[in-house]
Amino acid sequence: MFQNIIKTGLALTLAIALLICLSASCSAQQAKSPGKAALLSILLPGTGELYAGGSRSGRFFLFTEGAFWTGLFTFQFLESARIDTYRSFAASHAVVDLKGKSESFVDEVFRFQSIYARNARETFLAGDLADLRPETPDQRWEWDSESSRLKFQDLRSKAISAEQKAFLFVGALVFNRFVSALNAASIARGTRRVSNLRLGAFAPPGGGLNTWIQTSF
Repeated sequence: MFQNIIKTGLALTLAIALLICLSASCSAQQAKSPGKAALLSILLPGTGELYAGGSRSGRFFLFTEGAFWTGLFTFQFLESARIDTYRSFAASHAVVDLKGKSESFVDEVFRFQSIYARNARETFLAGDLADLRPETPDQRWEWDSESSRLKFQDLRSKAISAEQKAFLFVGALVFNRFVSALNAASIARGTRRVSNLRLGAFAPPGGGLNTWIQTSF
């Protein structure tokens, strides 16, 4: 579900950015809007630079954007695959279905050999006030060995590691937009300085040649 939302958002971002870029009438001599350049780069890093005339940095930011999305999808895929792996392992070795279960429940499946051991510990610590889990088929688990329980934790740790790496790529995507927006706006401001510079020359009646430079802000 989350992966589908991200893919849809990426497709919309690409479409919007390309439409804005195509609709911008931009000749090589025309001043570019820093605000529009920044907006384009926020939507899709690199397009703001291309709009403002910075083709080299535009290609660089487009490349990094593609690399970051590839990394995000890769680790999301790994996370999903590893979750399926440790759930299947728990079903085989602890006779428990973890699909739809809370993280606190999954933690207890690792920490305790069985639901009976878990409830016994709670009773020992809190007595009549113990928070006992119902020993029903959908809540019950019991590991076939200590090594299986430890193996389960190793599989789960790998899934958590993939999730954390995916979040790092989300941060990289945000940072890439921030840097690209600043860079694109800077390039666009440079085009304004060039476009506002005018050169002229005229020949006075006494002979010679006079030149002039005019700038506007």
